[in-house]
Amino acid sequence: MNIPASRVLKFGGTSVADYDAQGRSAQLVANQSESRIVVVSAAAGVTNALVGLCQAKDPDTAENFRNLIRDRQQHFFEALGEPDALKATYWTLMEELDASGPCKGQKRDQLLSLGERFSSLFFAERLRQMGLPAVQLPARFLIATDNQYGQGEPDITNTRTQVQVALNDHLGEILVTEGFVGADSEGNITTLGRGGSDYSAALLAEAADADWVEIWTDVKGLYTTDPRLAPKAHPLAELSFAQAAELATFGAKVLHPKTLWPAMRSDIPVFIGSTLDASGGTVIRREVTGGERFAALALRKNQTLLKITSPEMLYSYGFLARAFSLLAKHQISVDLVTTSEISIALTLDERGSEQALDQQVLEELKSLGTVEVQEGLALVALVGDNLNSTPKVAAEVFDALGNINVPLICHGASPHNLCVLVDASDGPLAIQRLHERLFEKVSVAAAS
Repeated sequence: MNIPASRVLKFGGTSVADYDAQGRSAQLVANQSESRIVVVSAAAGVTNALVGLCQAKDPDTAENFRNLIRDRQQHFFEALGEPDALKATYWTLMEELDASGPCKGQKRDQLLSLGERFSSLFFAERLRQMGLPAVQLPARFLIATDNQYGQGEPDITNTRTQVQVALNDHLGEILVTEGFVGADSEGNITTLGRGGSDYSAALLAEAADADWVEIWTDVKGLYTTDPRLAPKAHPLAELSFAQAAELATFGAKVLHPKTLWPAMRSDIPVFIGSTLDASGGTVIRREVTGGERFAALALRKNQTLLKITSPEMLYSYGFLARAFSLLAKHQISVDLVTTSEISIALTLDERGSEQALDQQVLEELKSLGTVEVQEGLALVALVGDNLNSTPKVAAEVFDALGNINVPLICHGASPHNLCVLVDASDGPLAIQRLHERLFEKVSVAAAS
């Protein structure tokens, strides 16, 4: 029998950063009787410390990271009153921390999951102390993945089976589990990649037949752009899946890009809100009622422009296939692509840049033609609706950018975005000018 979990709630690192933050998040769970699954991240800063421990070059550095992590977990344990019910698990996790050090592969995943394992232990206890029927259930018993450590790929079918069994076994209880964590077929802990707690929540919601996912963080939903770049940026009440996916892909850090995949497959609305101010937030769903042409702007830093020029492209076929086969061979992910009669230009993110600029890869690319590489760039994405069929959109964008140089523009492939590449130093200015022209003037006109 499938037992639906009406809501899956996920709390990020800042929402469980200390005892007070944990309490605010726990109260949100208490306020919602439909909650069946709660997903928690490691307390803010702990995963970074664990990464530092994995990479430590000397024993003193490693011990400093261990001490930082110990202190954070001791804070929660003592604040909860050092409950007897937690002692065995708590000290087992502490022993695992004490025995840890620089590592790679599966051992790295095991260590990086430690922050979430502590966090879920404490959060479940906090809920119980509030009188709620909460039980901690490790994510390794819920989310099934392959053994691609560091970037585990979920097994949707087995995940669904495991989640449904857990819901049936714990009727009437709130399941508290770790974000970012799963297990392979051998039971070894895996991780879904940094920021994967949002993804975990969506995967669990899909597997549990939930009708709502809530992502709680320290910001009040998605904004028209980063308020640190444009102070007049404002939160968005709603976005379509397509718009939110574009924003997440092109740099909006509030939402992990993969989060929307399970939600879109199962048509589950996603809410993003702030535990610091629970009034309002952003709802992401398939269809939205607003008819705004422009939704938001995003800035993606550390971009590289790779251009391959060859006369062989002229009136021939197969060149693009050879180029992309070579990139696929080295597992290099491409963001934007434009072509001319004799050249292809594409953008790479930070990881793709490191791979593509490897000397062996460059030599192979040169077998296709002349290769030019331009680093130190930023990608500016304008997200909205029907941008590829609305007159004067590109004119408005370039008018706002003024004298900012644009080495590449990508427009038309999607109705939901228009992207331009600029020098990294011009990125913030480009966002400011576009926001003022496309969002602030519209807001002023609407208010008047």
